[in-house]
Amino acid sequence: MSDVLNPARNTSVQGYDLLRDGAGIVELDFLSLVSFTGEDRKGWLQGQATNNLRSIDLGASISFCICAPSGQMQAACDLWGLHGRFVSTCHRSTLPALMERVRQMVIMEDVQAQDLTGSYTLVSIQGPAASRELSDLVTLPTLDAAESRIGEVPVLCLRANHSGMGGWDIWVPSEERKTLAKLAKHFPRVSREAYEVARLEAGIPLFGQDMDGRTLPPEMGPAFEAKTVSYNKGCYTGQEVLMRIHSRGHTNRTWMGLLADAPLEAGAPITHPSRPDAGIVTSAVFSPIYGEIAGAMMRNEVAAPMEAVTVQTSRGPVEAELRQMPILRFE
Repeated sequence: MSDVLNPARNTSVQGYDLLRDGAGIVELDFLSLVSFTGEDRKGWLQGQATNNLRSIDLGASISFCICAPSGQMQAACDLWGLHGRFVSTCHRSTLPALMERVRQMVIMEDVQAQDLTGSYTLVSIQGPAASRELSDLVTLPTLDAAESRIGEVPVLCLRANHSGMGGWDIWVPSEERKTLAKLAKHFPRVSREAYEVARLEAGIPLFGQDMDGRTLPPEMGPAFEAKTVSYNKGCYTGQEVLMRIHSRGHTNRTWMGLLADAPLEAGAPITHPSRPDAGIVTSAVFSPIYGEIAGAMMRNEVAAPMEAVTVQTSRGPVEAELRQMPILRFE
């Protein structure tokens, strides 16, 4: 295997095994934490989010997007219900847009949004053994969210799947360095390279890399759309555009997976016999299971599973095969 000759890939594989068979800490320093309080928080968010938040309650969680009037994403968020408040995470680059939406659109409602990112440090434990191993340190919620304790230190426990096999985001008050050290001692650290492999296999896009402020939620593929968008809820910003796309049946492009026999690279253009501008690679990694894989934004004229395309890399053309996201499947 080629990774035997590549020490960097060996390191990546070791961290990857934790995400697929065990549990480890993944550094997600790009995530921001926001608290929503006030009696009208659910109703106000319902009027902004692409998903139906009516069922969000204590211990529950949901994913959604905040869109511009033209339908493009301004933020992709996860939301959890806690006592008297919601907490939400989003990519740090999209936090200003989220907070500006609050500033502009909260008029008479009792809603307050507070950026908690500087007050807490995220320790994300990912992998199928995360719940079992975390239970040695903290009482985890039966549902998806709770305020708990590690020793005497209050922490937020939020169920979060960043790599395909489940896990938890533990938000610890930043001044509680002993607690942070305790978690770091209990769990091995996963490399960023291993995380990238796992999240790409699992079809989990990253804002600023696989999608941005020009991307429509349905363009990220059926799995992302089903997770973040409801077509059976009331009005929200961008709904008219998304409903028109839904009724029409498709977008002009779709985020898909690529499998190749040689390394790919982000930003590489993709060609097809029927269309020279068939797409562009958004993320590329080496997978211990699948070999060279990538995420790519593809024109819908060629966006079909098993379709053969050519990726124009800096090392020369590479033949690849399209797959629907997620690449990793459990059937």
